[in-house]
Amino acid sequence: MHIYVKLFKGNDFQVAVSSGQTVQGLKEILAMQIAIPVEEQKLVFKGKALADDNRLSFYNVQEGDRLFLFTKKSDKAGTPSPGNVPKFAADLSCCTTTALWDKLRVFLQRHFTPQDVEKVLIEFQKDFNSRMQKLSLDDIERFAITKLRQTNGVAEVS
Repeated sequence: MHIYVKLFKGNDFQVAVSSGQTVQGLKEILAMQIAIPVEEQKLVFKGKALADDNRLSFYNVQEGDRLFLFTKKSDKAGTPSPGNVPKFAADLSCCTTTALWDKLRVFLQRHFTPQDVEKVLIEFQKDFNSRMQKLSLDDIERFAITKLRQTNGVAEVS
């Protein structure tokens, strides 16, 4: 299912989860997508703070519902957040990637049960976001140069 997460004083974005997902699991997905450490996240649904150990179904979170994400101060003052993610990687969680996940979902539905589709999709998203966070500026530059050469008709020599 798709739910929306609204950042305090920020945009909202769509996240694919299953109703059996724990709040902790959702926070881990959010940490990868928007680079806010799990321990600094506080999720609220219908005015109630969500406990990490409970499943989303416990709170009756359903397709299309909106959760609110607040950040709380880290206990480790002055410690940089893990995985210092470039701004572009954090922005990948916005609606532009929704089309990608929707197309992948359609493809997966041909091969898996509906429950398994969501599980596989969540794992794809985790892997994708993890890999995006590990990109260096050099990686991005090499990729951009290669793509620019290809679009300008220059063959790339390996």
